[in-house]
Amino acid sequence: MPPKTSIYAVRTTIGQEKGVTDLITTAVVGETDVWECPHCKEHFSTKKDTLTHMKKCKEGKGGEPKLVSQNQLLGRVKAILVPETLRGYVFIETQEFRDVEIAISGVPHVRGRVGGKVTLKEIDTFLVPKPAAEGISIDDVVEIISGPFKGERAKVSRVDGAKEELILELLDSPYTIPVRVHADFAKLVEKAEPAKTEEKSEEEGEEGEEEDEELLDDDSFWARD
Repeated sequence: MPPKTSIYAVRTTIGQEKGVTDLITTAVVGETDVWECPHCKEHFSTKKDTLTHMKKCKEGKGGEPKLVSQNQLLGRVKAILVPETLRGYVFIETQEFRDVEIAISGVPHVRGRVGGKVTLKEIDTFLVPKPAAEGISIDDVVEIISGPFKGERAKVSRVDGAKEELILELLDSPYTIPVRVHADFAKLVEKAEPAKTEEKSEEEGEEGEEEDEELLDDDSFWARD
């Protein structure tokens, strides 16, 4: 049965999340144990390799291999999570909190640790990529960044969320010809003028308050930060 792991949060300088992750990854998997032959002082990455060498070592026989240095994180850290939509945080899945201390020791741009464990429920929103069409609405102006109409600006006439596609009308074209483009190939340039809306109902307001209370729950990762 594999050992149980937990997720811990590390705060970083905003914009340096990937750099911190690369250094932590190096500490976890980029270094191996170092074993030494007691006769010729040659180094090996495993005890088994050292014992195999010692049987043929010309400098001497017998004895025990010497463990010169050990990677304490090898096999213990299971994952390092870097959510693209959550800046200033790196999450480490490992067996003990002590592993986090070792992993971030001496790593630049680490600003501290968040006490306690983090649940998947608290961060799962940031781990699932947002749909490409999210945030784009009818009458928004976008720039097409790929394909035959690259560089053209267009107004959004319809959003097909299921297929993540946009139906566009080219602004500089003398003809109104609908163009179907995948949302990944469109960059939002200008939002449409917001329509006047009535004030939120009491029911919507109450829902918002409940969400805020849930977010600031004493046991929440966000409340501990």
